[in-house]
Amino acid sequence: MVNSNSFNKLQVQLCELKLEERRVKSDITKLVKNKQMIDFYQAQQLNKQKTSLKNKIQSLETMINPNIIA
Repeated sequence: MVNSNSFNKLQVQLCELKLEERRVKSDITKLVKNKQMIDFYQAQQLNKQKTSLKNKIQSLETMINPNIIA
């Protein structure tokens, strides 16, 4: 069982990651809405950020809420 202090740290880290993911998605949305030209490298970097954040969030969520099979 995860103790309370580390559980709270995990929750804070999860919130920070979700905020960062939201910022990246917002950046992508702004670029699309404004029909701004971006180079392939910039698009690739934004996509990498989005997927890495998604993976980190999933791993933290599994640490916080483990699958319990009864």
